Amino acid sequence: MTKPTIEPSSDELFNFPCDYPIKIMGKDCAELNITMLNIIERHAGKIHANQITSKKSSKGAYISYTVRIVATSRTQLDSINQELQDDPLVAYIL
Repeated sequence: MTKPTIEPSSDELFNFPCDYPIKIMGKDCAELNITMLNIIERHAGKIHANQITSKKSSKGAYISYTVRIVATSRTQLDSINQELQDDPLVAYIL
């Protein structure tokens, strides 16, 4: 007899609260930085400069930001992800 398997819920995959990196890529402009910080801070609280790293593309037209937050729930991460996806300045999110 085969035992049924139970898939873990998305909350069980993470051990909340946890350190969580959000990577955002888009055209290098001040508006992208301001917009992505506003979105993330709306859900995760104040972001300090030491939580953000950035890297410009080889030709300088694009930039990627990695923002480390303390994630508290899957709902929080889904909300951040959805708002970032909906913003036209954001090209990719990892």
